[in-house]
Amino acid sequence: MEIAMGVKAVQTALISLLCLVFLAVPGCAWEGGTNQQEDAGDGGGDAFDAGTDEGPVYPPGPYGTDFQDTVENFTVLECLCPGGPAQGKNLSMEDFLGAKATLVTVHSGTCTYCKQQASTMEDGLYAPYKDRGFKILLVLVGDDRGNTDRQSVLDYCCEYAEQYNTTFAVAADPEVEVMRNYIVQGTPLNMLLDDEFVIRYKVEANLPETLEGNVEALLGE
Repeated sequence: MEIAMGVKAVQTALISLLCLVFLAVPGCAWEGGTNQQEDAGDGGGDAFDAGTDEGPVYPPGPYGTDFQDTVENFTVLECLCPGGPAQGKNLSMEDFLGAKATLVTVHSGTCTYCKQQASTMEDGLYAPYKDRGFKILLVLVGDDRGNTDRQSVLDYCCEYAEQYNTTFAVAADPEVEVMRNYIVQGTPLNMLLDDEFVIRYKVEANLPETLEGNVEALLGE
């Protein structure tokens, strides 16, 4: 009996020793715990990567609509022209982050001066400066019949872009929901923004010849 108990004690001790050795082997006993840490590590890596991939952040408010105010991060509809009915995709001011200067120009299809300006913008203003960080956002608020509903403005937006061979962003603002905050007298409305989206020049008229000097100054800052 005593011998049997002694053998049993030895067996118990050996089993305990084996368990301790087993627990000391990395990645075995806590496999579930290791996976959780790896998952957390992967998640942390993704978050870190996202952080490092983040570009500039849109400037905080307060926002305004006048000279030397920062414009809000408003959203209009970029015109997509697949060949059938025009479509719209959200386009926000934050999409212009990284630009050294951005011209927001608001047009209407019933505005003769708008068309005169549009006919010279691609070659006369955008092409010379686009490679230096200059962007243009042209926003249409109505078609040539005075319609302001979504589909009418989107369709006309595509016609406008094709007619004036624009390669810069052309968008629609149905029912003048956004630009009503900026238009005081009428169109064309032109606002030149710096890299912090501060309005450095604002005029409700055709672009003056002096605007190029303003653009040059902002691109040189």
